[in-house]
Amino acid sequence: MSNPIWLVRAGRTGHQENAAIENNLVAIGWEELGDLSTVNDRQTLIELYGETYIEDKARAVSNMANQIWRFANEIKIGDYVVLPLKTEPVIAIGRVMGPYEFNTAIADEVRHIRRVEWLTTNMPRTRLDQDLLYSLGAYMTVCRIQRNDAETRIPQAMHRYVNGLDPASTTQVSDIDMEEIVDLEAIGRDQIRILIEREFAGHRLQDLVAAVLKVEGFQPVVSPPGKDGGVDILAGKGVLGLEEPRICVQVKATTSSAGIDVINSLLGVVAGYGATYGLVVSLADLQKTHEIKQRNSSLKFACGILMI
Repeated sequence: MSNPIWLVRAGRTGHQENAAIENNLVAIGWEELGDLSTVNDRQTLIELYGETYIEDKARAVSNMANQIWRFANEIKIGDYVVLPLKTEPVIAIGRVMGPYEFNTAIADEVRHIRRVEWLTTNMPRTRLDQDLLYSLGAYMTVCRIQRNDAETRIPQAMHRYVNGLDPASTTQVSDIDMEEIVDLEAIGRDQIRILIEREFAGHRLQDLVAAVLKVEGFQPVVSPPGKDGGVDILAGKGVLGLEEPRICVQVKATTSSAGIDVINSLLGVVAGYGATYGLVVSLADLQKTHEIKQRNSSLKFACGILMI
């Protein structure tokens, strides 16, 4: 029998993501409710929510309180949790390791927590078939993911990714219950990523990036397949592409993560060409992206990171 899988978001804009990943936990908002350890039944929680958030309508009170109840009481130790990141096109998957806690020492807006062992924090969203991504598009903070055999297929996809195996996608498509509220922006981005991975594999991704730069008024020069000296595209403004700003672009068309060595290499190329900016375009996440951004904040030339 498969373990239940729960979707737990990290804030509407993903502002709780770093705290969740770094501290091995999942968290929800609604910190004004205080410690829920002594709330022993669902109806009491509904009444507490209504008294705390008096501006919410009755239906919203019931909906939100039920999500909070699931988080504190229905999620069990050993269950899977799925956290789709807002700040990167990846998914974190873990196992619940502890009961509900109310903790005020971790971070702002991180009070109601469950301890988690993260099994992966950077699985590309495209490792899941579209029908499962639809389920992750549910516009709720906490919900159980069961449709389309998700409780079997999501752990399988996670294990394939962690062990470096091919996706083995089945590309299933399910009927969407239009009465459910879904995150259409996230679903649209998933469709675009899947299309790019399928239609612009390998060197063709450089052509796509060059076309985007051209639309933005740059004159790009794409390196031919083979050794490129650390730069895939050179682009500049003006008729000949020699005017500022000039950009060195490194395109990573693989779905495997790249590390800070990619950034270090690009920074050297930026300096060597006397370019204004460096840009990494990647299908996968960059390892330790947070550290990379901190490092680059002190450099005199900019180095951007774009993960498709």
